[in-house]
Amino acid sequence: MRPEEDGPAFNAGDEWRSVIATYARPGVAQACLLLQEALGVDVLVLLHLAYAQGRGQGPAGPEHVGRADAAIRGWRDTVVRPLRAVRRALGKDDPAVRGLRADIQRCELEAERHGLALLSAMPWPQGGACAPGAVQHVVRFYGERGGCLARASEPDVAAAIRLLENHLE
Repeated sequence: MRPEEDGPAFNAGDEWRSVIATYARPGVAQACLLLQEALGVDVLVLLHLAYAQGRGQGPAGPEHVGRADAAIRGWRDTVVRPLRAVRRALGKDDPAVRGLRADIQRCELEAERHGLALLSAMPWPQGGACAPGAVQHVVRFYGERGGCLARASEPDVAAAIRLLENHLE
């Protein structure tokens, strides 16, 4: 993309606060995690594109999902997912590792905050109409990439998609 076509990036702190508030809405966290498990959705990409859309800057199409995924892929694969795997491996019920698990969860959250900062710094193309569709673009991108798009029609997954469309778009 040529620099003259790029618009300003987002303020990472403002976006983080907005994403945290959105994630805390009833049902949003559970719906995001269900899409993450069922379709491989990157929740940060989903919330970032919904934030951009809410500010009239996208998504103009699925290319924004691909750009966002490319911007965060390395960080997600080398830092966020390994932290998540360690946290999950520790489990919730072992009192001997409860403190360690909480520390790793804090590290995971900070890693996600940095990932969102990477997304916030992405330039956005100027012009073009902003139409709703962040959730559908993200679902389609990750579902097709993972070969599991058919799962989007499963009742619980479809309900999660509808909930997110109502809360994010």
